[in-house]
Amino acid sequence: MDCCLGIRGKDFVLVATDMGVARGIITFKHDEEKTVNVDATKVLAMAGDQASRSAFGEYIQANIKLMRLQNDVELNNDACAHFLRREISRALRSRGPVQCNSLLAGVDAAGPALYFLDYLGSLQRVNYAAHGYSSNFALSIMDRYYKPGLSRDEARAIMLACVDQLQKRFLLHVPKFQLKIVSADGIVEEIVDRGAPAPEAAAGGARGAAASAVSAPA
Repeated sequence: MDCCLGIRGKDFVLVATDMGVARGIITFKHDEEKTVNVDATKVLAMAGDQASRSAFGEYIQANIKLMRLQNDVELNNDACAHFLRREISRALRSRGPVQCNSLLAGVDAAGPALYFLDYLGSLQRVNYAAHGYSSNFALSIMDRYYKPGLSRDEARAIMLACVDQLQKRFLLHVPKFQLKIVSADGIVEEIVDRGAPAPEAAAGGARGAAASAVSAPA
């Protein structure tokens, strides 16, 4: 049920993940982080089983850091993506396959890149992508509005349009999303909460409740 979206811009990559954790008919929380900062200019966004998602993200983050310490070399986007694919393929042929899909967003000397990876080890470099049920709603919007050289405001508007469409049409309630912009300058995070009432609406609701309580008979 996880939502994982990504879009590549002129000199950045924007990824978005929902922050809900649910199982069966129960929603446990709305503050789960489903992304991992692999390094200062790379983010791994994941969708899938919570245990596998957490373990895989921490494993990739730790091993990328270890390779950097051992070899004194920063992996570029392609090298990092192929390292992820190799680890997923190895796990698939063992007793502990990775039960999550992922998007790798990164910026290096060659520019921004977005990679689509699934739990079977498929790897593809793309301009935009979506994992989970959100792909049924988001891919058509991205296909309609994507263009080469998107600005940050344009990419954010497309991503928010996808989020708003999920609020209207998706069966589940996914009000809270984490957005991360990856650029050569680093990673910028933003939380989008479509479930929070506007201050005016909240104040009006509180006044209405207070008035009802006052007018209600003892």
